[in-house]
Amino acid sequence: MAMTRRIFNAPTLSGLVEEQARHLPHEPALIFEGKTTTYAELDERANRAAEAMRSLGLERGDRVAWLARNVATFWPALLGAAKIGVVMTPVNWRLAPAEIAGIIGDARPSLFVIEKIFVEPLKAAGGVPIRTMVLEDGGPDCFDRLIDEQRPVKPAHAPHRDDVVVQLYTSGTTGLPKGVLLSNRCYDEVGKAGLAAGIINPRSDEEMIMHALPHFHIAGVNFAFMGWSRSMPVIQHRQFDPAAIVREAQAGKPLNAFLVPAMVMMILQAAKAAGARLESFVQVSYGAAPMPEALLDAAMAAMPNARFTQFYGMTETTGGVTVLAHDDHAPGKKQRVSAGKPLPGCEVKICDPETRKELPQGEVGEIVTRSPFVMNGYWMKEDATGAAIRDGWYWSGDAGRIDENGYLYVVDRIKDMIISGGENIYPAELENALAAHPAILEAAIVGAPDEKWGEVTRAFIVPRPGKELSAEEVIEFLRPRIASFKLPRRVDFLDALPRNPSGKILKTTLRKM
Repeated sequence: MAMTRRIFNAPTLSGLVEEQARHLPHEPALIFEGKTTTYAELDERANRAAEAMRSLGLERGDRVAWLARNVATFWPALLGAAKIGVVMTPVNWRLAPAEIAGIIGDARPSLFVIEKIFVEPLKAAGGVPIRTMVLEDGGPDCFDRLIDEQRPVKPAHAPHRDDVVVQLYTSGTTGLPKGVLLSNRCYDEVGKAGLAAGIINPRSDEEMIMHALPHFHIAGVNFAFMGWSRSMPVIQHRQFDPAAIVREAQAGKPLNAFLVPAMVMMILQAAKAAGARLESFVQVSYGAAPMPEALLDAAMAAMPNARFTQFYGMTETTGGVTVLAHDDHAPGKKQRVSAGKPLPGCEVKICDPETRKELPQGEVGEIVTRSPFVMNGYWMKEDATGAAIRDGWYWSGDAGRIDENGYLYVVDRIKDMIISGGENIYPAELENALAAHPAILEAAIVGAPDEKWGEVTRAFIVPRPGKELSAEEVIEFLRPRIASFKLPRRVDFLDALPRNPSGKILKTTLRKM
């Protein structure tokens, strides 16, 4: 059957859905917990949400803090806010109440919308001194009910490309979270770059987006809109549940998903436990962390019909810098361990973080990028914005190199680099090598102080269930694979690696152990 999906992009997020509602009013846009919402219904509810916010006195430039799992109301709320110039600020619900309160204090929202299950823990921690509405409880302060009570009138305000529509907070692994300001322009341009690169390219009318990333994650917003720009229905999961995703894959509908490597690993484990197949996956995009080669091989074997695409980017670049195409994932290709090549419209260079000068090809330095999808800046932090964006170039804090064919290799975070006896050691190199050991589930490398060498490497290992491993075996496995000065001087075994609520490994915690 020929593919008939309408593929396009729009200058604004709300304009994209409005266009789809005009051309494909009865086509499914969102599927959530068994209920299907068409494009026309989604746009109508967005208009009601805009009216609901106006009824509460919200004006252009105001913030709505949003604390909830992936509930269906998020999308009309985001679109409705964008229609009137209000900024949606999703907050990481996995954070501790004190951390949530800190972000809300920084965002200075005019309205706080919260899923019912998070109300009591936040109250116990002191709550928040702003207008609060609850999701899904049906009471007088229920945001869903307020939306239902409004007229579906399109707002008079005309959204602009430069309007900030989303304020996402960084994970705060190296400092206090910062609010990243993303405009319609950012989403429009990264969407156009994705289309030009052939990303998320549906091959049939039956193909669907499987969406399980949280809305406070950059791809948690991006991926849905990329699906809608390709007229694809989005199957939204309230939260990531590998067993539920495996069950969904058994329905036979072709699935297009964005996953982080840890999610891939858990889906493979759940499928193995259930004796289930994953042939329904037709495209798997991944990013947010390096994919160990051993895990990539396992995923490609378990999902034989899937085209694999890797994204490298960060919240500050609307998730986009480089892309590694499916053809570059073939076993034996040198570039399969790279982050790929720059997206159309994106420039990348490698610079010395101290002198700020561009480095020769092949040398390791800080990854610096310029594109129309770089953020507008950090909320209320001019100094941090000025430090991150210089002359239009965003300084990522990541270390990398570019090879003779233009492929970017992300080596590590600049601040995670270990200097031992004057030699630079990048933990990601050792971590990738350790991932190939059949008895190792996960590994993390940090620097440890040393009187002689300044720093030496220290390894933290999580063995696979039922596997036993000694420190000596770990060292002997690494010895033929890496230089001797990089070998860990200490190996510790853990049941699990410490992570922040976004799933990133907390190396600051490991350094203190």
